[in-house]
Amino acid sequence: MKNKVLSSVLIFVLIFLSFFGGSYFEKQKAKSSPTPVISTIQNQTVIEVSEGDTFKLSDGKTFRLYGVNAPEVKEPYYEEAKAFTQNLVLGKEINFEQEDNYKVDKFGRELGYVIVNGVNLNIELVRNGLARVVLYEKRAKIKYQDELLSAENEARENKVGVWKK
Repeated sequence: MKNKVLSSVLIFVLIFLSFFGGSYFEKQKAKSSPTPVISTIQNQTVIEVSEGDTFKLSDGKTFRLYGVNAPEVKEPYYEEAKAFTQNLVLGKEINFEQEDNYKVDKFGRELGYVIVNGVNLNIELVRNGLARVVLYEKRAKIKYQDELLSAENEARENKVGVWKK
């Protein structure tokens, strides 16, 4: 009987330590994970918008907003997302930020976050229900991840754009 009680206590202590020790080490890992390195590029003008999340720059390169996915042609809210982006950036000089690890996609498009007059286009598209957040599980946390997820929750709660049902 004494051995059973001792074994039960020992198992309980091990479970307790595993749970709280694991939580502690996960928090430490999160604290120590590197902050994404961002490069800022300026003085590019948007000359054409093809989709809500994709456009052409004055240097001839195609640029794709990182961390978001706007509706494709023939999907609901495609036209609204494209018009939103056109209104914000077409013919304007923009600044954009790029994560050092994710500067170009598999199609050769530049990837990043667009800032125009202090407004982050990536976040505003999501906030207005004109794009969804796209995160890749095996990649490091991206710079605007928290803001993007917060904007998506806001759009979902307000049932705007792609979240209308």
